[in-house]
Amino acid sequence: RGATARALGQEIVRLTGNPQAPSNAVVRRASSNIDALVSNFEFRQESETVNGLLVYKTILAVMFDPESVDALIAGAGLKYWSADRPKPILWLAIDDGRGPRLVTSQQPNVIKPLATRGLERGMRFLLPAGTATEQASVSAIWRLDGTAMQVLTDRYRNDTQLIGKVFRQPPGWTAAWLLTQDGVEVARWSFSDSDPRRAIASGVDEGANALAKRDGISLDIGVAGLYSIDVVGVNSQSDFIRLMSYLQTLAVVRKVTVIQASPEQLRLQVDLAVGMKGFRSMVGTGGVLRPASET
Repeated sequence: RGATARALGQEIVRLTGNPQAPSNAVVRRASSNIDALVSNFEFRQESETVNGLLVYKTILAVMFDPESVDALIAGAGLKYWSADRPKPILWLAIDDGRGPRLVTSQQPNVIKPLATRGLERGMRFLLPAGTATEQASVSAIWRLDGTAMQVLTDRYRNDTQLIGKVFRQPPGWTAAWLLTQDGVEVARWSFSDSDPRRAIASGVDEGANALAKRDGISLDIGVAGLYSIDVVGVNSQSDFIRLMSYLQTLAVVRKVTVIQASPEQLRLQVDLAVGMKGFRSMVGTGGVLRPASET
């Protein structure tokens, strides 16, 4: 359950572009009823060699119900980062003491820390082929000259570029980055660390933050407020306790009040952080309630 809750947090970060999203009170509350959001899961075994030793890992892959997660994002007051995201060309030069050199598509392992962090943030990057002209552009990369590099980026029919330089700066490594789109600066930042892998990975977060903030949209999951709902099939005290316990674990339900009870149905007033559209999406996968139209 703990791993599934962390997986939900990772997915919401990807969808919103907001690294603080998992700490949102509504998202945290969803962890108490995490099964209601899961559509499927599987375990798989992976292995890798670490310091000459073969290490085995058990990986949990979780698939979440899209509509329920959308409702959770909306109920938490978070914005959704559109799926139409740029894939920047990565112009990266690294100087380990022998002079700056361009990282090309023949060296994907060099940028593995950045690519991995990019997947965690919902971003993908493209590497240049490494032509003679591109190799000769290292000085422009080192200056973080977006205008000069845009000419080469245009050859890939791409309007977005991430320009970066990573170099030794005792006692560790320093990275400087520039993200532009359509010739306009989106973000500029720097980072220092003792580990060169973390310095390379630093090319993701600030750029993703800036793009998500600029391009985030609010989802249409209805209007938050008080709604009356009728529930049938509550035929015993245990049914009632199960129903009320379930509703109180739903992250988008702020309060539940019983209005009327009869042998045929139970009328409730629910205070929702989303509209009925979002509420139906969440309860539709919970295994306790389902919309009457599906009976």
